[in-house]
Amino acid sequence: MVQLNVKEVEARLGEVKCAICKDNRFGIDSRTVAKGDGEWKAICLGCFYIFPVHTDMEFYLQTQPDIPYHLKEIACQSCRHRGVTLDFRAVLSVRESVYFVTCPSCHHKFPEQSFLESFE
Repeated sequence: MVQLNVKEVEARLGEVKCAICKDNRFGIDSRTVAKGDGEWKAICLGCFYIFPVHTDMEFYLQTQPDIPYHLKEIACQSCRHRGVTLDFRAVLSVRESVYFVTCPSCHHKFPEQSFLESFE
């Protein structure tokens, strides 16, 4: 699995917009990283909205059997290769979850909206 660091996650979160204020500047609470349980807390620097960032993708992929099949169908935005690896995911609101993925072919990193999770 991918080894994540806080700066990279903060930078990649900047590719999406806050569910509340639509800003794209985020920080990670370092106290949640130190816990080591794979659930970090991100905060919007515009409105201080807090949301979870899940970094333990090995556990997630084991407990969600449809996700690996879905990842095989995602096309890279750069080279159009089908199939990506899941780096981490962020639950921006009760209706919006985003997968942050990497293309194994060209190593392009991009966010992908999750349509598989039901929040209601």
